[in-house]
Amino acid sequence: MRTRLLTALAGLGAAALALLPATTVQAEPDFIASFGSAAPEGTPWADQLNDIKKRVESESGGRIKMKMFLGSVLGGEVEMVRDVRRNARLQGGGFSTAAVAEGANIPLLQLPELPYLFNNNAEADYVLDNILWDPMSAELSSKGFVLMAWAENGWRSFGTKKHPVRTPADLAKLKMRSQETDVHMQMYAALGTQAVTLPISEVLTALQTNIVDGFDNTPLFTQAAGLYEPIDYYSLSKHIYQPAAVIWSKKFFDTMPADLQTIMLGDAKAESAKGRKGVRELEAELLANFPDLGVEVVELTDAERKAFANVTLAVHMKFAAENPDAKPLLDKVKAALAQQRGG
Repeated sequence: MRTRLLTALAGLGAAALALLPATTVQAEPDFIASFGSAAPEGTPWADQLNDIKKRVESESGGRIKMKMFLGSVLGGEVEMVRDVRRNARLQGGGFSTAAVAEGANIPLLQLPELPYLFNNNAEADYVLDNILWDPMSAELSSKGFVLMAWAENGWRSFGTKKHPVRTPADLAKLKMRSQETDVHMQMYAALGTQAVTLPISEVLTALQTNIVDGFDNTPLFTQAAGLYEPIDYYSLSKHIYQPAAVIWSKKFFDTMPADLQTIMLGDAKAESAKGRKGVRELEAELLANFPDLGVEVVELTDAERKAFANVTLAVHMKFAAENPDAKPLLDKVKAALAQQRGG
């Protein structure tokens, strides 16, 4: 599994070029878009982004050329988001919503990553597609971005050395890496845990050198990025569902003619569904793969997960208090979830 996840898709660039008309030699494209992500090569995220590259180059007839920079080769997610906003090194990318929130100073984008907001994939999909798409597209536009599609990191759980995590008290014994965003840091604070913010590119080294004892991330990213190597346990808390956003720089997008803008946007609904499907199809296989990698999977009971949810409800209240403009939208999300749950 590890080998398959990290196998580079070397033929994709050649395949994209092969789609150009054979009789036409275009010395230079009209537009060059550099596209960045923390997604490692060989993952469903990289597959999706490379497919976007292939589609855009093909449908534009070579007028747009995309250069892909995957696996955080251009830095951490927050740094890359700021590059996209400035239309500097990058003109687009695929990033977790938390990273976009931090890098672009858009607190609203932290909303879907509130701990234990969603119970399952269907709830998350409904809220993102039907309630959050329009307000978040508008907010991103006001901050210099164009939202192309949702993607997915998935359900984050705790990977730890030394001790498994079944209760908040277990977590309080450990020093944990936190993603660089307020909601994640506030979650660890509510749980009484010492947390260190680090870009994802530094987490493996921090684990190996005992700067941190653990982290939280999805099974796919944990294995694809090699984060499983220093840990002993992967505890299925599933405390945060983490979407991702595929975005363009508005400065770059606005320089393009309307026909190329349409090509760059593509079909948002179909693209979102494709990204989710690619990640979700691997989940069972990835969890089954952990023991072969020397990592014990710890199944939490509903009661144990409920204990975490009760403690981290304080993060929801803090988010609403610190972001009064976002509170009506949070209330709308929770009302929709209550209706779906029959409440």
